[in-house]
Amino acid sequence: MDLDIIIGIILTVMALGAVVILTLWSRRIIERIHARSPGSLREIQKDIINGNGA
Repeated sequence: MDLDIIIGIILTVMALGAVVILTLWSRRIIERIHARSPGSLREIQKDIINGNGA
């Protein structure tokens, strides 16, 4: 195999891993917002910043 192909495969796998991690992290935040059902954007921001209920 060429070095270019190996580098391309590694970068593709890393990009896929990053997408999966960001998707799972975002889903966790969305589920937490849904469970608490805060009344305003300010409450959501405070909850995310404080990290309550993780």
